[in-house]
Amino acid sequence: MEWVKMRCDILDHRKIKLLRKRPGGNDLALIWMLLIVETGKCNRGGYLMVTDNHPYTPETLSLVLGYSLAKVKNALSAYAELEMIEYRDGVIYIKNWSKYQSEDKLAAKREKDRIRQQNHRANEPGKVKTPPLPDSMSRDSHDLSRDSHADMSRDVTQENRQQNREENRYIKTTTDNIRLLLSETPLEKISDGELDGLAQRHGTERLLKAADIATETWRRTSIELHNPGGYLQSVCTGLVVPEWYVPHSERTRSPPPDSKTEADQQETDGLEEAEDTARDAVWASLTGTQQEEYVAMVNANRPKGVEYSQHVLLTLAKGRAWDESRFGGDG
Repeated sequence: MEWVKMRCDILDHRKIKLLRKRPGGNDLALIWMLLIVETGKCNRGGYLMVTDNHPYTPETLSLVLGYSLAKVKNALSAYAELEMIEYRDGVIYIKNWSKYQSEDKLAAKREKDRIRQQNHRANEPGKVKTPPLPDSMSRDSHDLSRDSHADMSRDVTQENRQQNREENRYIKTTTDNIRLLLSETPLEKISDGELDGLAQRHGTERLLKAADIATETWRRTSIELHNPGGYLQSVCTGLVVPEWYVPHSERTRSPPPDSKTEADQQETDGLEEAEDTARDAVWASLTGTQQEEYVAMVNANRPKGVEYSQHVLLTLAKGRAWDESRFGGDG
C-alpha cells in the first residue's frame, strides 16, 4: 500500500484522548499513527508481518519506528488494553483494519499486481525473435524502420519506464522486508550491495524464502557465520527446504471473523458517538467567556516548543471541559 486512511478528527477519538492522558501520552498517540502507516506498508490485511513467515516483534517495531524497546512494549500493552490491537496466532493485528482501509479495493489491487508479476516472470526466460529477412527486403525496409523507430521507441520507452518504476518499487519493498527479516541475526551484517546482488542474481522471491530458511536455521543451530553474504548465497544457489520448515500457509493462518468481536466493536463505537455528542453539548452550554478560558488553559499548558493548530486547541479545550463536568476540576 502507498497510502492509508486516517480520520481528520483522530485526535477527537476517545481512545486517543485516553492514551494522551497517560504518562508519555503524546508518544503513545504518535506511535499508534506510525503503527497504522507500518501496517499499510506490510499490506497484509491488518497483520504486522515482515514477510509471509516472519511477524513483527516489539524489537522489530523498535528498529523500524525509532523508539526504544521499552516505549514500544508499553505502547503495545496500552493498545491491547484499549482493544485497538489483538494478537492472532502470535501476530499483531490492527482491529477493524478492513473496515477502515477499504480492503476490497486493496485486494483487487493486490490481485492485479500478482498477475502483472506472473506475466513478467512468464516472459522473462526468453524473448520472441523475428526471423531474418531476405537481403533485398532488409535493404528496402531499412529506411522505413529507421524513420518509424523514433516514434515507436518513444511509446515503448515510456511504457518501459513505468514498468521499471513498478518493478523497482516491488523489488525495494521486498528487499526492505528481507533486511528486517535478517535483523537480530549474524546475517544482518550483509551489506546492501550484497543483498541487491543476490536479489538480481536469484530473484526476490527465491531470496526471500532462502533468507527465512537461513534465519530459522541459525536460530535452531546458532552456527557461526563468518561470511553471512557467502552463506546466504550458498543457501540461494542450492535451495533445499528442510523437513522442519513450515510454510506460511500452515504457520500463520488467519482465523475466521469473530462475530462477537464485531458486535462488541459496534457497541463500543456507539458509546463513543454518544460520548462525543454529550461532550459537544457540554461545550455548547458554556458561555463564550468560559470557552475562551478553557482554550487559554490548554494553550498555557502545552509542551514547550509545540504549537497547536486551532483545531487541536479547540479539541483539547472541549475535552478538558468535558472531563471537569464529569469529575470536577483537577487543577
